[in-house]
Amino acid sequence: MVTIKVASEMTGLTVKSIRFYEDQGLVKPSCRSAGGYRLYSEEDILQLQQIRLYRDLKFSLKEIGLLLNSQEANKQKLMLAQLERVKLKRREYERVVRILETSIASGKNREEQQGDGRPAAKIAIIGLDLQNDFLEGGALPCKRILTLINPLSRLFNEARRRGLPVIYVCDCHHQGIDEELKIWEDHCLEGSWGAEIIKELAPHPQDYVVKKGYFNGFIQTELQEVLDQLEADTLIFVGWRTHVCITQTAIEAFHRGYRVIIALDGVNSTTREEHEFGLRTLEVNYGFEMYPCKEVLEAAAVLA
Repeated sequence: MVTIKVASEMTGLTVKSIRFYEDQGLVKPSCRSAGGYRLYSEEDILQLQQIRLYRDLKFSLKEIGLLLNSQEANKQKLMLAQLERVKLKRREYERVVRILETSIASGKNREEQQGDGRPAAKIAIIGLDLQNDFLEGGALPCKRILTLINPLSRLFNEARRRGLPVIYVCDCHHQGIDEELKIWEDHCLEGSWGAEIIKELAPHPQDYVVKKGYFNGFIQTELQEVLDQLEADTLIFVGWRTHVCITQTAIEAFHRGYRVIIALDGVNSTTREEHEFGLRTLEVNYGFEMYPCKEVLEAAAVLA
């Protein structure tokens, strides 16, 4: 039998921690000395060491109690559940790292000067949901999308002439799997005509195509990886449904440290009210820059 001080030395737990775990019912000294001091057996020390291990593995006190009193099979289930939580947390921290790195790099880019004294921007165009299913004959047709074709055709061609990347972020759904199809009719199904990009805006070989299953173009897609590869710091948003996919993806880009610009005549929604609501949301709440397509590349070329 050893005293609480020796138990502390053997386990690496503080005396205060051991008393706390005793109060929580996780451990109980085997006996007390004649003078009333706590005494711990080898089994108690082993239990304290297990508590410390489980604590280091980020289990809650309740879960530690279950682990200490469970059969091996149940311990494995608890361990597997914790592993998934830790993996999720790791992905969250990796995302934070990417945002911080992008933000820091963006700040450095603002300090770099071109030969004419202007800051250099690394621009990418993000085109959302420019697909056949929103045309006449598609699953969710709306004539308002036709207003985008001419300005975006000119914008994309000018961007390519300047060597700027054009990234298409496209709806891509699967029946019986995607949650969005519970809200909307089946549309942009993988491999269908409706999922194809509108022919007048069809991508060129040097362009990028990213598939998405959610309104937010960053969620479970390769968009972030593409932007990292391009080292982009300034994103020009164009495409369909200003108040939904444009808004959600642009706001996400803002939170990831990007400078966000909206091409005013390069975005639209199913009604004027929805379109204007989306623009107000982005302008009032986030202060995003907004320019017509014919001016947006020049405006984006100089970092604010």
